Amino acid sequence: MLSQFKIAYISDQQFPIEKADSEQVMNTVSALAAEGVDMPLVIPKAWHNLGVSKEDRLQGLRDFYQLTNGFHLQELLHLPLTNLRLEKYSHGVIAPLWAKFAGYNIIYTRTPLPAFVSVKLGIRIVYETYRMYGGRNLLLGKWLAKLTHTDKLLGIITHSQPSKESLLKLGACENKIAVIHNGFNDSLYSEPISKTHARRILNLPESENIACYTGRLDRDKGVNTLVELAAKTPEVNFYFIGIVQNEAEDWIEKLAVEKNARNVRRLPWMSVDKLRYYLFAADVLLIPPTSAPLLKSRKTVLPIKLFQYLAAGRVILAPTLPDIQSVLNDANALLVEPDNLEAASRSLLRVFSDREWSDTLARQSKKDSEEFTWQRRAQKIISFLNERLQEAG
Repeated sequence: MLSQFKIAYISDQQFPIEKADSEQVMNTVSALAAEGVDMPLVIPKAWHNLGVSKEDRLQGLRDFYQLTNGFHLQELLHLPLTNLRLEKYSHGVIAPLWAKFAGYNIIYTRTPLPAFVSVKLGIRIVYETYRMYGGRNLLLGKWLAKLTHTDKLLGIITHSQPSKESLLKLGACENKIAVIHNGFNDSLYSEPISKTHARRILNLPESENIACYTGRLDRDKGVNTLVELAAKTPEVNFYFIGIVQNEAEDWIEKLAVEKNARNVRRLPWMSVDKLRYYLFAADVLLIPPTSAPLLKSRKTVLPIKLFQYLAAGRVILAPTLPDIQSVLNDANALLVEPDNLEAASRSLLRVFSDREWSDTLARQSKKDSEEFTWQRRAQKIISFLNERLQEAG
């Protein structure tokens, strides 16, 4: 039924960029295209890409994100790029107008402005979100909740149960919201790499105890708690891989010196195909064992890295929080009490003292990852949207 409609995905990002949300968008569009959804990705055109052919742009994106399937790309001119990101506003208006005149009748987006403009233009929307609504997001949450009671919104796709529940508390219609978790690129993890082999490739000591965190390296992600955990667990070397976005570039190194954590190593952002070797080389993969990113910052809800961690088939250390526990449990992960670093340190050391137990967790992690490929996610999205279209009539 979805094939009977013209649907476009609008994003205000100028891809490629070194962010997890860009990986999420690209893999979603690519996986939907592989399932037969003819949906262009509509983005602002970077001025330095003027004159670059669409074929070259698409190949560049496929190479950067290691995508196995192509998709249609539509780049629209916008206001000049500035530090104020003015194209977010111009594209948020121009893209829905373009879609309206091009005959599209469904807009898929995770950005408020094009969603709002599309509704005003009479185009039905599918809205995707990772957020928990309340506080600074309260007005947006109320608008989305109200929209679920109209035919202007086809459906909302949330990345976690807490996100859905936050909308339900604001009065949203439950049958218009589906929790569809993110995924991982199974082409990169279909053939597991042994820990020994991965360490040889990376020139890492085979006998080293390694715990690895990947993603944005900021305090609001709880990374400071991992530095403190490293200080309490000198027997383990902690690898931090990613970009610093909202802090001083060397804040991790300074905090490590302050906490006397000599076992902290920071590496820059790297492509997904190289990153997987570090995941395979690790003994433990880390989600910061703190409640602050979920309950205080309200931005980190079921991080996308979790699904790559599952696919790597290594022990995952994570806090017992409602978003995490929708995917992880005591059979496939090492769950610890949030904000209790003493307990987290003891649990982490058990990984190295009880290898039979930790190997069992790792095997179950790999097995459970089969449900979370990008392709399985695309199939779930199509099923949900077809149900919504059938109900809407």
